Amino acid sequence: MSILQGRVVVVTGASSGIGEACAVAFAEKGAKVVLAARRAERLTALVERIASVEGEAVAVATDVTDEAAVQHLFETAVERFGTVDVLINNAGVADSTAVYEMSLDLWQQVIQTNLTSAFLCSRAAFRIMKEQRRGRILNIGSISARVPRANSPAYAASKWGLDGLTRSLAIDGREFNIAASIFHPGIVATEIAPGAVKLPEDFAASPEDIAGVIVHMCDLPDHLNFYEGMVVQIDLPFLGRG
Repeated sequence: MSILQGRVVVVTGASSGIGEACAVAFAEKGAKVVLAARRAERLTALVERIASVEGEAVAVATDVTDEAAVQHLFETAVERFGTVDVLINNAGVADSTAVYEMSLDLWQQVIQTNLTSAFLCSRAAFRIMKEQRRGRILNIGSISARVPRANSPAYAASKWGLDGLTRSLAIDGREFNIAASIFHPGIVATEIAPGAVKLPEDFAASPEDIAGVIVHMCDLPDHLNFYEGMVVQIDLPFLGRG
């Protein structure tokens, strides 16, 4: 039996792509899933999909950059299921804007969505997990946290910052048996990556491919931490020198 059986998992950015696939994959493991995103109608449809396979889920329309909305999300999770055992910080936006064309508003939007939201959700999760003296937080990073692509200063900065946040959470979580980890997906066919959905099937990863790895990283005994993972295309010019 999976250790995730009966555990409560909060997934942000759950209305599409990796988040949606994660919600289904965790439910298939027997977890109770709390779905957070701004698009309420999509969350409602996902709850119905999970219920159709005898899973348990609740939808909470949430702007994860808003402190009060995040507080409401975690209060709802506790009210419905009693606790939070796992947090998947998946909410994010992609951006490809050169630094000399980037407005301050756009910069702040990317940082708020990709980094500040993870802080807000992790803080709320920590406050619950430290009392039960166990928990797991997994942040969805990017290969841009290792090798940025051109013309993406805000996105790269947000994902490098998320990597630093993860390291800090992992250290601070030791006292409370809270594991913090990060997973870096390569190119995934989702709405967040413009053009990726048009790539050949034998190049782009599917959200389900990625969700399987994320669930595997979380399906561990509480004293273990699969700290870092990455899925990258074999043909992607990520490793090596030309």
